[in-house]
Amino acid sequence: MRDSTMDVLLKIGIPAGVKGMTYICDAMELFDTDPYYPDGKISSLYADIARKHDTTSSRVERAIRHAFETALTKGNQEMLEQYLDVANTQNSNLLKSLYFRMRQKAKRECQASVCNPDTCEMKKQIYHEVMETFFGELEFALTKHMELKHMELLG
Repeated sequence: MRDSTMDVLLKIGIPAGVKGMTYICDAMELFDTDPYYPDGKISSLYADIARKHDTTSSRVERAIRHAFETALTKGNQEMLEQYLDVANTQNSNLLKSLYFRMRQKAKRECQASVCNPDTCEMKKQIYHEVMETFFGELEFALTKHMELKHMELLG
């Protein structure tokens, strides 16, 4: 989650050296591990991130706000609209929209990789080859079994 968050933040225009970037990455990881955070308890999110970095909640909040403001004023508008709700620029809303949109994108990419036309055709071909091999071996085993039974009856 951290790497994909970092990629998105860089693409939307947050400079790598801004402290808020690290805090936003931490927030996305916390959102991903505990549904308590994206459901609305942002003040406790700031406190948890602050504890991790030995700073204060207000500094975390301010650094995140600064990072988002930098992106909103100087960033890639197309990417901003893809990942953030630019109409409501409160930290809590921006963090939540970033998280939910990143999850949606990851889910779409996962579904696309599971079965796109190329992979589905390949999986279908592999399935048919496996089944042909299985039925060939099954037929061979049944033939051998029948021959043994026939030998026992004659013998």
